Amino acid sequence: MGSRVGILGNVGEDYLPGALRRLRIQRVTLRWLRKRNGSSTRFRITRFNGSRELQLIEPGQQIEWPRSLGHFQGVHMGPVFNEIPSSLVNTLRERCDFLSADLQGFIRTVSGNGIVRTVPRSLKRLLGQCDMVQASIEEARTQTRLRDPRAILNRFLAMRVQHAIVTMGENGSWLGSQRNGSYFIPAFPDPRIRDSTGAGDVYAGSWLSTYLSTKDPVWASAVGSAFASSASRRTGLSKFRLGRKELFRRASWVYSHVKPTSQ
Repeated sequence: MGSRVGILGNVGEDYLPGALRRLRIQRVTLRWLRKRNGSSTRFRITRFNGSRELQLIEPGQQIEWPRSLGHFQGVHMGPVFNEIPSSLVNTLRERCDFLSADLQGFIRTVSGNGIVRTVPRSLKRLLGQCDMVQASIEEARTQTRLRDPRAILNRFLAMRVQHAIVTMGENGSWLGSQRNGSYFIPAFPDPRIRDSTGAGDVYAGSWLSTYLSTKDPVWASAVGSAFASSASRRTGLSKFRLGRKELFRRASWVYSHVKPTSQ
């Protein structure tokens, strides 16, 4: 999408070297990606009746701040299981112009048998440092105890975040912005869905890249929805392959079907 991208995080000894090579070929900066002793964070995913269950196999390790890191236009925090401590959030806020976060890895815990579940957390401090926050509808309902997506957006926006996104998979997403109001963003209709794992990450990354270049949260959401639908047709790193012409076609369709919502 034209953005210069780097990864700050950890991988274990089990991480496939081929995956790292493919990222380097795509010119993703990996000098802040640390290889640690032990295993990477891993889950066992079980799908049934249109939903999924995660079992934690390896918890991974918390991410540490590298001294060589500079200042960035935008940073997205996408933890999967508590890898980002509050001290790192504070530092990232100081080192970037725009900070976004996916709630999933901040609000997860495990039961005795390793099954992952979300639990209510105090989010005011986290959201107060973020410019954008994203959550699935299930995660958002757990945190706010609200059912209506519009009410959830208002709750997040009341915590001083500038933009809030609630995703609902093939049922679309909701966008709320302090300056631009609230919108329903449809999903691009695509019957060839194979694997929706990571679709939220694709949405967030493409939203951030687009927003930083256009400052238009609605168009950014259309691009995010379009790219997420395409990624769900593929598996592995092939999820990230999409021609500009096809992305623009999908995003244009989504944008033309966006609906402003009344508060």
